[in-house]
Amino acid sequence: MAKRGKLDAVFLTIKQRILDGIYEEDQRLPSEKILCDEFSVSRPTISKALAKLRELGLISSTQGSGHYVCVQRQESPLAPQELILGILSPRLEANESGFLFEQIFKSMASLSQQFNFSLVWNGVVTMGSEASKQKIIEIIEKIIDRYIKNNVHGIFFIPIEFHPFADEINNLILHKLSQYNIKVVLVDSDFAAYPDKSAYDLVGIDNIAAGYEVTRHLLQNKTRRVDFLCENYSAHTVSMRIMGYRLALLEAALPAVAEWVHEGAVGDKKFINRILDSGATDIVCANDFTAMKLLSVCTQINRKVNVVGFDDNEYSALLGIPLTTYKQPFGDIAENAIFLMLNRLQFPQTAPRHLQLRGELIIRSSCGTLP
Repeated sequence: MAKRGKLDAVFLTIKQRILDGIYEEDQRLPSEKILCDEFSVSRPTISKALAKLRELGLISSTQGSGHYVCVQRQESPLAPQELILGILSPRLEANESGFLFEQIFKSMASLSQQFNFSLVWNGVVTMGSEASKQKIIEIIEKIIDRYIKNNVHGIFFIPIEFHPFADEINNLILHKLSQYNIKVVLVDSDFAAYPDKSAYDLVGIDNIAAGYEVTRHLLQNKTRRVDFLCENYSAHTVSMRIMGYRLALLEAALPAVAEWVHEGAVGDKKFINRILDSGATDIVCANDFTAMKLLSVCTQINRKVNVVGFDDNEYSALLGIPLTTYKQPFGDIAENAIFLMLNRLQFPQTAPRHLQLRGELIIRSSCGTLP
């Protein structure tokens, strides 16, 4: 597509979203970086499109703050064939999950034209690690109300984690969405604890197989203790990774000792020292962010440990000790989530499908050996 064609496409799409009320008055537009990723264009193209919107009086821009809808035009009815899908990804703090899900959302956005839908990112929110249950529910209900107002047909939902009331909050969210017949596809994690399965479509990796594979690699055919480390109130995916970890121990004729699994504040030096003093030398971490924090603490206290993680975040290869990790297939997860959503919208009575995809073990030096 010619540059002018790209500029016009970006300008007209954002303009129509404003006219349709998808972007509401006084609402901040997605960042220029997010828009660049969504439309697969350069920053100058986005800047020119935003300038045209300012000329029409549809937005205002403040340096360092962003771009805001300043005039809400009369809403135009949606064309019958127009499909709008939304993302609901509530996070308590900026951590590795933000990167993980951003990669999936980018892949979804890149497929929006191919599959003829609009993707709305209003539900990607970070609420702060100390947010109360009531505050979280209030924020999410406002997002859902906006989606309902703007006729969103389906939502890709990433269940909330790292909160003592996470299960209750997730159930409240899904109950409200079902009341308005908004279809849901869960991404990455179920909100039901294994072996239970929710009545919603789900796509993610096979976490049991992933936990088994990284632990087997860390063992390297040697019968030795291997520990597992995670944060408090982690997602159910972590419980499944622990199951895979324990399967690998049993296969190696090792006992699945409960004291080898540690849940707590990974950035706490005393907590990590207790683990290492108990004899831990090889540790499977629930994700790359946990592994990064563990390696950082070990550097500060001058302790050595072999570590593997999950996800293959952008910094995993750039750490002082490059991290061995299980790479998530972001593009495949996004594509299959879209397929599940389109199928659910067309055939709402079909049984829910739970897709488990395989990732790839990326071997680096954090586990003490290279391939």
